[in-house]
Amino acid sequence: MLESLERSFSEIKQIDRNGITFISGETIVFRECVKQRYNSETCVAERDLFAQPPYFLFFTPDKPTKVIFNKKGLCSKSRNRKDFRELQEKILEFGYSSYDLS
Repeated sequence: MLESLERSFSEIKQIDRNGITFISGETIVFRECVKQRYNSETCVAERDLFAQPPYFLFFTPDKPTKVIFNKKGLCSKSRNRKDFRELQEKILEFGYSSYDLS
């Protein structure tokens, strides 16, 4: 598998129509992820809800960026799934898609 940058969902500062901004200032620009894989006009990432931990792998140029859902503790599984769905809904809301691996 390709080496990827790994970021936790909890490091996300903002998600908007352009992409994802992390607290560190790093960004994922959705339009740069399109057509990197699957030759799709809208697909920006692969996702797997049932992986441990669940993740989205964005097709960022140079090196893919993996956003993982790794909250720990009580109710962490349901909180991670809620966050996962939230990110999936945001991607769709802004006109993009992700490929389901689960």
